[in-house]
Amino acid sequence: MMPNILVASKTTVPQTGKQIIERERLNAILHQSTAKLIVVQAPAGYGKTTLLSSWFQQLETTVAWYTVDQTDNDPIRYWKYLIHAIGHSLQPEAASRIDSILHAQPQLPLEFLVDSLLYELSLSTKKIHIMIDDYHHIHNVAIHQAMTRLIDFLPENCFIYLTSRSTISLPIAKWRLNHCLLEIGLEQLLFTYEETIKFYKNLNNKLDVKALQRVFEITEGWPTGLQLTNLAGFHNVDKEFRESNLYVFQYLMSEVFSKLAPPLQIFLLYTSLLEQLTADTCNVLTNRTDAQVVLLELDQQGLFISRVEAKEQVFRYHNLFREALRQELSNRFTQQDILYLYEKAAVALYNNGNFLSAIELALSGNVFMYAEQWIQEHLVTFLSCGHSTSYVKWIDTFLSNGYEVHPELMVMYAYTLAALHNLEDAYRTILDLEQKHRSNQWMNKSEYASAVDDFLGVKAYVFVMKNGDLSQAGEYIRQRLERNPVGSKWDAIFIQYNQSEPMLFRTNIGSRGKLLSDEQAMSYFAKFRTGKFKNLSMTGYSYGVRAEKLYEWNQFAELSTELEEAIRSGHQFQDAGLLVPMYILKSKIAVLEQQYIVAQGVLDHAIEAVNERQWIDSIRVMKALLFLREDNVVQAEQELAKVKVGKDFPFYLLVKARYLLMEGHLLAAQQLIIKVQSQAQQQEQLSTRIEATILLAICLVEQGQADEALEKLHQALKLAEPYQYIRTFIDEPQTYALLKKYAAIRKQSFEMEWREVSMSYVEHLLQCVQKYKQISPLASLTTREQEIFLLLSEGASNKEIAEQLFLSEGTIRVYLSGIYSKLGVKNRAQAILSKQSK
Repeated sequence: MMPNILVASKTTVPQTGKQIIERERLNAILHQSTAKLIVVQAPAGYGKTTLLSSWFQQLETTVAWYTVDQTDNDPIRYWKYLIHAIGHSLQPEAASRIDSILHAQPQLPLEFLVDSLLYELSLSTKKIHIMIDDYHHIHNVAIHQAMTRLIDFLPENCFIYLTSRSTISLPIAKWRLNHCLLEIGLEQLLFTYEETIKFYKNLNNKLDVKALQRVFEITEGWPTGLQLTNLAGFHNVDKEFRESNLYVFQYLMSEVFSKLAPPLQIFLLYTSLLEQLTADTCNVLTNRTDAQVVLLELDQQGLFISRVEAKEQVFRYHNLFREALRQELSNRFTQQDILYLYEKAAVALYNNGNFLSAIELALSGNVFMYAEQWIQEHLVTFLSCGHSTSYVKWIDTFLSNGYEVHPELMVMYAYTLAALHNLEDAYRTILDLEQKHRSNQWMNKSEYASAVDDFLGVKAYVFVMKNGDLSQAGEYIRQRLERNPVGSKWDAIFIQYNQSEPMLFRTNIGSRGKLLSDEQAMSYFAKFRTGKFKNLSMTGYSYGVRAEKLYEWNQFAELSTELEEAIRSGHQFQDAGLLVPMYILKSKIAVLEQQYIVAQGVLDHAIEAVNERQWIDSIRVMKALLFLREDNVVQAEQELAKVKVGKDFPFYLLVKARYLLMEGHLLAAQQLIIKVQSQAQQQEQLSTRIEATILLAICLVEQGQADEALEKLHQALKLAEPYQYIRTFIDEPQTYALLKKYAAIRKQSFEMEWREVSMSYVEHLLQCVQKYKQISPLASLTTREQEIFLLLSEGASNKEIAEQLFLSEGTIRVYLSGIYSKLGVKNRAQAILSKQSK
């Protein structure tokens, strides 16, 4: 006998609260769909029911709603409720006919009932939306078969919606191929960051940006997680989730975890230690052999698990679910048991080659001995592959837990901090290591010989980066060489000393514009150019920094050799931080010879040689500057418009200021220049400060403020004279007239403040403008250019030269343009004749 009592709430559309936000992007998907079957599948709390009930409330049409529970797995009960719900959408006589068939059902096949229902639905002239909520409770094959028939032959005016926490046992693949199915899954149901902001705003909950980002990161956009987190008052972003959000834990334990079989609960608890789940590691950790099957079942059941790598079948638990499981683990087991599990899992990961994950897990479980051992074994690989931030975090974890870290790891910790531009902490770490030496003499112990070598190298590096102190750094390198180094891990690690600057002497390694004398610099750099250190990345920077300084000092005899060696090193290490400044310098040299096409060609070649957006932007800015030097304002504007991420850099801002000057926007140019000048002063960036001050003087002249302009020029000269800046002044076309006027006033004035700048310096600048000579052809051909010229003189074509030197034909054309320019010829024939005549 069928029950006569039907629970009304099971066939009533749930009402959504006023605080529910509209999921506009999901509503748009539903609105645009023409599918007759809509399946919404996701774990508990993802807003499946809320989404559809809110959607139906917007529709001006009939909705038949049926909420399934565990008692509805009986076919008679299931169809009675479903047809009762649909009956409200049909004409009364149609509903009556269906009801009479239901009462005869024990004697009739289920297919007859479904066909009768389909017939009555086809007679309706209005759209009918049939919603079956929580279909994951249905496991009866007879119900699935009948539902398949209903969906296969559903009239065009009818639409069926199914929500489920797990994979539905219906022929989904067939309907997917027939294009009659719309699927909305977990990823689509997650709140976006913008929706999260709207959600909290709707609740009148004012979280600051940092707190909001933290909540979004933890909940991963899980709707119920956001609601429960709000109830818990998650305002302290520094608190651990497990300490602040009991509501989430209680929900997951009662709604999900407690309903699982005990063996599966144990599997979940043990594997919750893992950030990523693979069958091999889970088998080791749980003493099972069927972890792959279990993981797939969990995925099908929608138990807050998702695939990280579909092909490799790597999974992860949702953040909140994993944290809830870990909390339950700590409730059920002793600390010693949990420590053993961490150790077991970490070793399993390490043995499977997942070194990074093994270290992270060992550190999170306080298995410090293993973590330290593994870090030491793979240190060079980690740092060379860009895991600097992770390495700092690892060492910080050791130190915060009072663990005594091996000196070698502490030395590399200092280096990594410096490489990440955290110079104060790097310097403090060096002082700590020296203090430890005073207390335990660790540097005198033979087992730490390699660490001491590293220490001296890193100490030199930190002193250069922090203070630009090459003399002191040179002393540390000398001490290291005298020790007859036993081999250093530091030497095997590539260091990019320049992260963003278009000129090396703006960096710390270039003393931020405080140009050391050639004698001072070479006493340090010479140690890198011979013997053991000649193939280090630092050696390339030694050539690059010197090349820039020789250019600034207007000294060209050795410049081409230094420049070519720097470019060679930049290509060897694929270091854009060295290559880009060198190609920019090379373009400047071409401009001195009025070879603007060659200069632009050099920069175009540089763009092909780098990948990072910021470096491409720097080259674009230099191209714009070259166009301005040619008075080509239109193309300069076009290049500046191509810049995407470098618009806050001084290089861009000062070139933009030059453009504004040429366009007559004097006040706008002045504002940019003053902004850069102020920042440079705060950052003790001397070269940028000098350049900005010169441009400010030029800007004031254009505004008719001659006295103020001369005062600014005096400030620039005062800053520049100790370091003998030349080209920064004379590369600006407007500077010559300003310098002449300044010199004339100086000869008539005897005020003390003017004497801060020597007249000999001013006169030298004027002479450099008047008497500048092009680089001599004999000294100007680089080693690479000589190779190309030799092949050229032997009659080789551009293609043949390119093949022999493993370069592109475009690169050869750039080189040839430079060669022709230096030799004072216009083409290949004249170049060959020039050699024959010598």
